[in-house]
Amino acid sequence: MPFLVASVLLANDVFGPLEDFDPGQILDTISGAQTVREAAEALGLLAVLSEANAELLAEFLDTIPASLDAAVLAAMRSAFQRDVRVQLTWQPAYEFELRMWEVTDGSVGLVNINVLSQHPPEVPDLL
Repeated sequence: MPFLVASVLLANDVFGPLEDFDPGQILDTISGAQTVREAAEALGLLAVLSEANAELLAEFLDTIPASLDAAVLAAMRSAFQRDVRVQLTWQPAYEFELRMWEVTDGSVGLVNINVLSQHPPEVPDLL
């Protein structure tokens, strides 16, 4: 799952850097996003992949159920509006699931968004 790891690592670098954390900029960037795919594209998270794997990841993101899409975006927006960092994690599973938890004290802390799904396809020779 190397391509998904690259995208998740980049997402976490964007969503919660130790320095220069600017949640307002992130909110502005994803303001028009209606889906996780649209948010990922706006944030440039597919740009770290080969063209073939970026296309596969985009197709995979399109398979996220609408309710999970909405929940992920709502959790991200809620956290960033409160200046709270977000951590994205992925875990293999039989079907899509979503687990979220928050450990915060005001604007200090973290919202974790753990997406579970089957392994998406990837092109190993283009990584």
